[in-house]
Amino acid sequence: RTYVKEKSEKRMHGGKEVPWSMYIGLSILRAGDLCMTNLAMQYINYPAKTLMKSARVVFTMLFGVLVARKKYSVTDYITVFVMVAGLAIFMHADANSSAVFHFMGVVLLTGALMCDGAISNMSEHVMNQYGVGQDEFIFKLYSIALVVIFAAATLKGDLHAGIEFMTAPGTLEEINGKLTPTWSVFSKAMAFLIFATVGFLGSSCSAAITKNFGALTMSITSTARKATTLFLSFALFKNECNFEHVLGILLFIGALIKKSFRKTTWPPRKSKSALSIDDGGDDRIAAGVSRTLSISAV
Repeated sequence: RTYVKEKSEKRMHGGKEVPWSMYIGLSILRAGDLCMTNLAMQYINYPAKTLMKSARVVFTMLFGVLVARKKYSVTDYITVFVMVAGLAIFMHADANSSAVFHFMGVVLLTGALMCDGAISNMSEHVMNQYGVGQDEFIFKLYSIALVVIFAAATLKGDLHAGIEFMTAPGTLEEINGKLTPTWSVFSKAMAFLIFATVGFLGSSCSAAITKNFGALTMSITSTARKATTLFLSFALFKNECNFEHVLGILLFIGALIKKSFRKTTWPPRKSKSALSIDDGGDDRIAAGVSRTLSISAV
């Protein structure tokens, strides 16, 4: 049924295929997003990283306004402002507590969020303009990103270290300390396979939300997931929690709940800035996407 629907959508859009240059540009942005996010973990702790990454909604809205020429309601702007306020309070508390924090980590995560904001809006445009299904889109996007990350890991030497880890029984601590292994090579391979499969399923669901409800809704949905991770991190691991942490989280979650209780319709309404071939919006977003890819390439 999904295959028939995708074929029907492609016929409605003239049977056009997504240019490979578009996939390559998005894949480079995705690879940059993942690399900067992982590098940031050397400077800040996981709760701070999770909450700051939740600010992706700000960058999604920013790129939506600047590149896609979208218009958001006043309530949306207020919701995002409260989210940012909660984030700022939390980060201020984190900078003065025992949690791991460094300015370089914030810089790296900001770069990752800029890439993510561009990807979200451009993905929405590509899937709707060309009528491509989310599974096909995600598969091609991540396949090219895999080649880029594979090359970078090979040059840096991380690929060789990773292969050695996967082919030796035990965790990294057990291997370095020559302790009795608790994980076999088969168990690690199965965990790797399950992680990759579940990750692709999650990416497919995210792309489906982006295609049908918009990039901003997808960012807010992802924020809810990250908030849950944040609570679990503070509950399960030893992280100092003070009043500013609590206040920041309450503001952040309060804004999220306010957004969640807003009435929605299906299918989503098209705004005045909705991209369509008839009103010329498609040409504007295509030009905006081209400019973004050009800047990224430089």
